Amino acid sequence: MKNITFLGPVGATFSHDAYNILSEIYDAPKTDETNCVPANSNSEILGLIRGHEGYGTIAMETLAEGRVAEPLESFIELVSMYKRTEDCPFRIVGAIKMNLHFCLMTRGGVSESSIEKIVAHPKSLGACKGNIAKTTLPTISVSSNGEAARLVSEDEGYSMFAALGPKSASEKYGLKIIDESFEDKEAFTTFFLIAPKSHAVSVGKNNRVLIVYELAHEPGALVQSLLPFAEEGLNLIQIHSVHVGNRIYNFAIEIEVAEEQLDAFERAVGRFESNVTSHLCFGPFEVLSR
Repeated sequence: MKNITFLGPVGATFSHDAYNILSEIYDAPKTDETNCVPANSNSEILGLIRGHEGYGTIAMETLAEGRVAEPLESFIELVSMYKRTEDCPFRIVGAIKMNLHFCLMTRGGVSESSIEKIVAHPKSLGACKGNIAKTTLPTISVSSNGEAARLVSEDEGYSMFAALGPKSASEKYGLKIIDESFEDKEAFTTFFLIAPKSHAVSVGKNNRVLIVYELAHEPGALVQSLLPFAEEGLNLIQIHSVHVGNRIYNFAIEIEVAEEQLDAFERAVGRFESNVTSHLCFGPFEVLSR
């Protein structure tokens, strides 16, 4: 059975929840105690999947806090490892935009008025910053919401703290939910399903493409790389750069491609290829909402 990676701990993060949903939709392996290889941070996820050549989920952007930099930078690193898209051992087969609810949870004997601090992943603290401000409580950032719940449940130093995270974390660690939706407003997060190259990619009505690439270090190179997509009427929704040394940057872009724009994308990417030094292209793959 293939191994599966997501942001850990197992059974206590939105990343694991997302994998369970995506595995049902795209017929990926189910998780059990033997095949989970949880990551300690988002930056570790792609490396672990590359190592075990299995499956996984990764959070790529949030409505409240925007892009999640670590996964994008992990994808950008791949362009220096593989010469062609075909050489990369995995692909993105689909994605889901999920409306997350951040539960505020404590130990059973802790009242709301006696909470001393709130602990969570930085993106969760950002999604709930308005409601946190109303409490006037200080916050602590940790590697994942599941880790926040574990600390509140098991570490005496955190016994009077509250954690933010999914309902699954409260169930795993036996915590009491004080507020089931502590987020300031709708908190959508998009998760990608990573799979071996043998797993088929799903294309639907609403699709996305992620491209990571290198450019020649010369004036106008970035503009020329992006023009083909604009000329075909394709919407560039994100661009991220990473300095790789000697004032040179590599890039990641994400593009929306509707079902009726698939031919336009093929024309655009053909011209794009002539304007870059090397690139890896993931997609088009469908993006669902839930």
